[in-house]
Amino acid sequence: MRHLRLLMPLALAASLASCQDIIEVDLPEGETRLIVNGRVTDRDSVRVDVKWSVPYLNTNPNEPVTDALVLVYEDGLPADTLIHRGEGRYMADFQGEVGRSYRVMVSIPEREGYPSGTWTSAAETINRCNDADSIYSEYLPRAPFQREGRYVFIHWAETPGRGDHYRVRVFRNDTLKNQTFDLTLFNDDFNDGFVFPSPPTIPPIQIAGPDSVGVKYLVELGSISMGLFGYLNLLREQTLQVGGLFDPPPAPIIGNIFREGDENDYALGYFYASAIRTAEVVITN
Repeated sequence: MRHLRLLMPLALAASLASCQDIIEVDLPEGETRLIVNGRVTDRDSVRVDVKWSVPYLNTNPNEPVTDALVLVYEDGLPADTLIHRGEGRYMADFQGEVGRSYRVMVSIPEREGYPSGTWTSAAETINRCNDADSIYSEYLPRAPFQREGRYVFIHWAETPGRGDHYRVRVFRNDTLKNQTFDLTLFNDDFNDGFVFPSPPTIPPIQIAGPDSVGVKYLVELGSISMGLFGYLNLLREQTLQVGGLFDPPPAPIIGNIFREGDENDYALGYFYASAIRTAEVVITN
């Protein structure tokens, strides 16, 4: 009986070891889609990046589109033609205005193996956005859930009236902090009309830290549409997936750009309109 008990685990281990055959699975590459990402603001030049998608497992960079016709529209009328500046980026000196609506049109000429036609974004309005009241650095001692060091804070007032959405972009020494966890969005559902600080005292917004003396931070606060707010939230959720049991299944994230005459044929990406306000500080002692 002892020999039988020893042979059974060995037989089981041998059977498991034999179940390691390599199974090759061919994944469909999917269709090539146009990618359009861009923005128009009230402070800088309008820009649009136009590229082609690549298969999911392809590690090559996206191929830029260099021969597109790209126009920006203001309140439904053509406002400017963007010029290709290289690597699929199109730009013009045109700037928007708060209260006006904007969309972009991208026309792609015929080319074998690639889609052609005209894609248009949904119109977006440049919404209001206040300037920062102040930005500064401050030394904080070590405390529970807080490392010792110099932090960057900003005071800012939210305009009364619900329905505002915002995006914050932070540049450290002129380099955008662009990891997924750096994507910062908020709306005024719980802070409509708040002033920082105001009674009851509301703490300033922490932007960065701890960091070193001499480091420069530039904060860009931009008003965005509810559509972009939802799009970026979904993008962040899918990018931060860790393969857990309760993660939502990955799926294409559809923006606001569609082929003219066919609402089911979309381009990847998003074109948005934003009022931007900036503030910068150099960390000091």
